[in-house]
Amino acid sequence: MRRQGKWLALLLALGMIGGTPLPDRIHWKKDGALLVKVPAGEFRLGSNTGPEASRPERKVFLETFYLDRTEVSNGQYFRFCQAVGRPLPVHLRQGTLAPGQEDLPVNHVTWEDADAYCRWAGRRLPREAEWEKAARGLNGRTYPWGNGWDPGRSRNRTNANESPAPAGSYPKGQSPYGALDLAGNVWEWTADWYRAYPGGPLAFDETGKRRVARGGAFFYSIELLKSYVRYPLDPQDATEHGGFRCAVSIPAQ
Repeated sequence: MRRQGKWLALLLALGMIGGTPLPDRIHWKKDGALLVKVPAGEFRLGSNTGPEASRPERKVFLETFYLDRTEVSNGQYFRFCQAVGRPLPVHLRQGTLAPGQEDLPVNHVTWEDADAYCRWAGRRLPREAEWEKAARGLNGRTYPWGNGWDPGRSRNRTNANESPAPAGSYPKGQSPYGALDLAGNVWEWTADWYRAYPGGPLAFDETGKRRVARGGAFFYSIELLKSYVRYPLDPQDATEHGGFRCAVSIPAQ
């Protein structure tokens, strides 16, 4: 009954009662996040010409879900830690937010930290297939904005910056669904363990050892910013290059 009540509340909040169409964007009351809708349907996951771990390309069907438009910020994560008594990440240990810190994407967080935040907020970490669809759309874009590299559409190592940018600083780099910073800025944790794709050239299963991160970061090779690239990270890694965003499922109608 509790689960049914939760879904009913979500359906009402998103306007799914009475045949009202789902909105393209929603504000999430718990933490003030803005979420974008990724509609149900097939998309092309992976790449036949990318790194071996990203092969083969195949069609995958996903139900409708919502994804945070931007990465979770220092300010949001700080308030979460205050609310639940969770230890602050190393760069916030002073116990206050310095000028200019509020809107930067939170980093120095482990997979468990990211998962705990999403659960507290009433959401979850995105599956890597969801993350990739949100970044690439239905036509298999190489980058969220298209197939051509453009250094001015993301925070990356060619920008001559040695830190992330405030979340949402590159509106021209948005994905087909309006999500920002899916290339560069900070790596983003996903829900999945790092495993070989079915039918791919590699055979590996890092379950229990490494999780999949997506999107590249401000300091890493620009090749890693391609939307189909998968990056394995120890769940306990908490570096300046790693952050996250959350997702929420919508029940099939």
